Amino acid sequence: MSFVLPLALAAIGGGIATAISVHDFFEGETLIADLRRARRLSRLDLTELDRKVAAAPVRSPAIVSLTTIPSRIGHIAMTLKSLMDQSLPPAEIRINVPDHSRRENCGYEIPAELEGLATVRIVRCEDVGPATKLFPTLTAVEPDAPIIVVDDDRIYPPGFIAGLTAAAEEDPDAAPALSGWVVPEDLTDRPTTIRTNLYMLPPAPIRARRLRQRREIDILQGFSGYLVRPRFFPQMAAMLSHDGAPEAAFFVDDVWISGHCAAPKYVIPAARAGFQLWSHRALYRASSLGLINRGEGGDEGRNNTIVIRHMAECWRVGGPARRAPQGPQDG
Repeated sequence: MSFVLPLALAAIGGGIATAISVHDFFEGETLIADLRRARRLSRLDLTELDRKVAAAPVRSPAIVSLTTIPSRIGHIAMTLKSLMDQSLPPAEIRINVPDHSRRENCGYEIPAELEGLATVRIVRCEDVGPATKLFPTLTAVEPDAPIIVVDDDRIYPPGFIAGLTAAAEEDPDAAPALSGWVVPEDLTDRPTTIRTNLYMLPPAPIRARRLRQRREIDILQGFSGYLVRPRFFPQMAAMLSHDGAPEAAFFVDDVWISGHCAAPKYVIPAARAGFQLWSHRALYRASSLGLINRGEGGDEGRNNTIVIRHMAECWRVGGPARRAPQGPQDG
């Protein structure tokens, strides 16, 4: 949903400070801190950051994994800077780059600034849709290796990797995330409303900034970031091949991956989450999967709806069947 109306009302009724508070509450962001972080990152040199990470005495064991599309790869530097400028840097950043983009029907031109970086590996691979952010990495590492999955259009806070790493070390058999959602009881995805966002009701996102204790979810959201291990996917071959999947599964990686993840999934509390650069929002909106995933025929035709119904028996928290007791709740 759009939060232009609540922001406008807040601005009229309580001024800019109230408008910012409303924005931060509903979006799970920290607008002022985010603007400062964007300004800081814009002044940092990617090559220098890379050298600093390579020389760091302590790094997370986690590998950061993401993908991109041809129209975005030239704008990925800020995301990479945010993943290097961390209180606990990652072991490695893997960018899975297909030889040819099915979505944009063209090849990739790798920017020169991405070549020769010590902590960034460009992995050429097959295009399997948005799930390319994870699949090639999943099959290249050890079964227990922690993999942090992110999107190419977000800026991540400085404690992002440390937070997910700590949660994974505390519970190595669970998949922590900074946002996610519970499958609705009727297995239907639909646009969120002010009410569903306010109370974080399915299918509205459950956001890390609004929690004091971790909360169990069904769907991990890649844009905020999550951590998984290859051993969490006992049916990996079927997941990787999209065996028996509806066509919609190609476009909704969060649902497809989450349905195959046998580990319990949680949103963990965090003071800050990722955000999108305001200056790039037009570019990201133009290349977003949002319009494709809305489908045709109302909520019944949404790609998320099609796939969560296809995987109806996979959901532990929501959906009509096989509920498991939830983990500690926000309270």
